[in-house]
Amino acid sequence: MEQLLVHVERGRVPRYILAFGACLGLQAVVFHATRSLWVHIFMLPLTGIAQVCLSALGLSAEVGGVNASEGICLLSVGHIVYRVTFECTGIFALFLCTASILAFPVALTARLKGLLLVVPAFCAYAALRLVVLGVVAHVAPAYIELFHLYIMVVANIGFVLALWLYWLQGTVEAESS
Repeated sequence: MEQLLVHVERGRVPRYILAFGACLGLQAVVFHATRSLWVHIFMLPLTGIAQVCLSALGLSAEVGGVNASEGICLLSVGHIVYRVTFECTGIFALFLCTASILAFPVALTARLKGLLLVVPAFCAYAALRLVVLGVVAHVAPAYIELFHLYIMVVANIGFVLALWLYWLQGTVEAESS
């Protein structure tokens, strides 16, 4: 933690904030330019993993209705059909987390290690998030909106913060030793 205070004392925080904004802006531009590609390389695989997990839990689940231009795919769980969007996968929370890592003033190798930690962990979390919503659809369909709009949003924030702090603590400890 002392290393973190050194970064603050040296005036690196304003540079970090600018770098964070630049990384986030670049990610937004790239995402916007390649949006339909992200349906196939991120959203559809995560939805497929969720479908496999839901089926393994004994629930009737099926992926279909992929529309790359609209940025959606459908996940049917029993009689409930989810319209999976990028917001459902948490990709924007992932972008926040990766921008926080890329912008932090540490060695490039530490940043790359952070990305190697965060991206797979977040993909697993995003698939789990869809599984939880599928289970809620099956067990308590009246609570889908509560889970989708409130609980999962708070979970996204908590997960991003936990991942970033975990990486930050390990990075700061490695720098100080």
